[in-house]
Formats: sequence, structure tokens, C-alpha cells
Amino acid sequence: DENSAVFSEMLRSPNGIIYITGPSGSGKTTTLYMALEHLAARHLSIATIEDPVERTIQGVNQMQVNRSVGLTFEKGLRALLRQDPDVIMLGETRDEETAGISVSAAVSGHLVLSALHASDAASAIVRLSEMGIPEYMVSASLAGVVSQRLVRRICPNCGYYEDASEHEAELLGISAPIKIRRARGCTQCNNSGYRGRTAIHEIIKVDSEIRRMITARAGVKEIFDYAVKAQGMKPLRESAAELVRMGITTAEEFIRVTYSV
Repeated sequence: DENSAVFSEMLRSPNGIIYITGPSGSGKTTTLYMALEHLAARHLSIATIEDPVERTIQGVNQMQVNRSVGLTFEKGLRALLRQDPDVIMLGETRDEETAGISVSAAVSGHLVLSALHASDAASAIVRLSEMGIPEYMVSASLAGVVSQRLVRRICPNCGYYEDASEHEAELLGISAPIKIRRARGCTQCNNSGYRGRTAIHEIIKVDSEIRRMITARAGVKEIFDYAVKAQGMKPLRESAAELVRMGITTAEEFIRVTYSV
């Protein structure tokens, strides 16, 4: 799809930082590993610092944080930089120090991938400045941001259709009366009403206008509006609402995954 094409294009950047954002349990590590596999297929020199290493990737030099011997994210990242790999994956950017080293690595010619806690793509961009990174460094180093959520899929065996309430229709941007699919629960889905999950994403590619906005200290709404209008970014809320309209997930799940965006 379109998001995959934009993400693949970002991964072709020779340098810069790509952040994967979302709350805990939103599949950030899975996306990072998929990106590493994509890059490893191009025979690039790739090194990671993770806490923990969740699975081994062939052709990638993976290092695990070990605080008992003093191997922190910061020290591991500095050690990786001395090896001068093409690509560095930092499991998570947690503080100003790791953010600062990552930014320096990106500016000095490395492609850096990392996870960052932020509610959406535009918030992630502003959050870096809030972590104490100077705007000109954020602007020079950032290649793009992917924000994601995992949405539970309605069980194909027991899902059923029912009229949407006026409130649900309003939330989903559809006109009532309309039927939407509900979760019931059966033996096949452990009485949860759901079976399997699907990911939704919103992606901001950092172009010259976004760089100008970062330097000018633009707010989250200004960056978000530009990404939607000029880049055609589909917001997480819109992607989640579409899944409800298609009968893939429920209105309850839409509310759960979009409460913070």
C-alpha cells in the first residue's frame, strides 16, 4: 500500500533518523525488525543496541544492554559508532542523552532507526525539541516518523451486525442509520470476540517544509495539518474508522486505539 511505499523510500535514505512511535504493545519492535530485514537484504553493515534482543536477524550485529556490567544504551551506542556501520538501530530513545547521540550519528552519515514514545507522528517531532535537542539538530537529522497502533480484528466466526448509535456514527464520521459489526465472543476466539490483529500507520516524511517548521518551532497541529494536506498523510483516526466501516474491527476498538490521537 501507499504507506509501505513511503516507508521503503525512507529506508533508502543514506543517513538520518527514522522514529517508530506508539504506546507500549503497538508493534514498534516488529516494525523495526522488518525494517532491519529489508536493509540487511541490501548487504549493508547494520548494528543494534537493544534491551532485550527479541530475535536474531541474520547479517545484523546485535548488542544487548547489560547494566550489571555498565553496558547502557548510551555506552553501547558510543561503541557502535566506533564500528562505523551504515545503519544503527537503537531499541528505544528514552532520554536526552540517547536522543542527542542518535542525532549526532544521523548528522555524521548513519541511518538510525529507533522507537520513541509519542501519541502520533507530529507529536514525536515536537517531542525531540522538548527532550532538549536544539531545533536545528532535529531539523538536520530527522528523515521521517511512523506512528502506529495494533487493532484487534473481529472474530470471523461470531461477529454480528447491529445499528450504530448516533454517538458512534458521529465518532466514525458516518451518517446514521448504519449497521456496524460487533464482537460477541465464542469458543473459537476464547470468548473475547476478537481474533488476530492488524496494524494501522501514519507517516510523516521530513521534507524541506517540515524542516523549516521544526526550526521555526511550529506546534503539533501545524505539522499535522501540513502532513495531511501537502503529503496526503492518512491520520490514525481515519485509518481506524475505515476498519470499523469495513467490518474488520469494532467501534469500541476504534475508541481504545485512538483515545490519545
